[in-house]
Amino acid sequence: MSEPVLTQSQYSDDRHKTWQFLYERQRDNLSGKASDIFLDGLTSMESLTSATIPRVDAMAAQLGATSGWGLTIVPGLIAVEDFFALLARRKFCTSVWVRRADQVDYIEEPDMFHDTFGHVPPLMNPAFADFMQRFGEIGLALSQSVQEDAEQRVLELQRLYWYFVEFGFVRAPGSDGAVADRGGNALIIGAGLMSSFGETNHAWSLRHSLRPFDLAEIMATPFITTEVQSTYFLINSIPEVIRDMDDWFDGLTL
Repeated sequence: MSEPVLTQSQYSDDRHKTWQFLYERQRDNLSGKASDIFLDGLTSMESLTSATIPRVDAMAAQLGATSGWGLTIVPGLIAVEDFFALLARRKFCTSVWVRRADQVDYIEEPDMFHDTFGHVPPLMNPAFADFMQRFGEIGLALSQSVQEDAEQRVLELQRLYWYFVEFGFVRAPGSDGAVADRGGNALIIGAGLMSSFGETNHAWSLRHSLRPFDLAEIMATPFITTEVQSTYFLINSIPEVIRDMDDWFDGLTL
């Protein structure tokens, strides 16, 4: 269960110190591992630094000016249809509770560090921002569909989110298209990896055995939220993911 929602002025000094530790440790850990999509966004976000727990309104203002995205505060996990609806309106949701110092290496439910440090910087990137909106539009349409297989289609879409937005790798710009098992052209983009010191290093150790991006395979691959991942996919480019997702959706009968 999440802790009570806190405003900026209510955070204890210990929580600010925990935030600083998480941010600085992970920023150092991601050097050479994270994609430019993430690192460029993080570097440009003066509203998201290690100095203090960030203000949601400041991050939202910077996102809005850069990519037209905003942020909505939620108390914790929300219904999938509500999540899709927010994304379709270029809104990402974030909690404002921060884990305790004894939870820096593991936490069951995503906190503000995951929601903001992990998810917000890529939203500064135009291609990623457009993907997230289109993902929300398709998810909302599916979640409102009365077709018998709509629930299964939503699950398939959630698997794409899991293996790309949360735990994906992306091919480095300018790489030669070599097969995934070479590993040298793969960089982390998934927020679940960006915000977890242990999972970053675990995933990085498996970068030579990434699966090539294949939408049908991703959508057929179950995931478990309570365990460290053993399967990771390498995304070639965000436009390719958008194109394949659109083609998949266009082929459905709603």
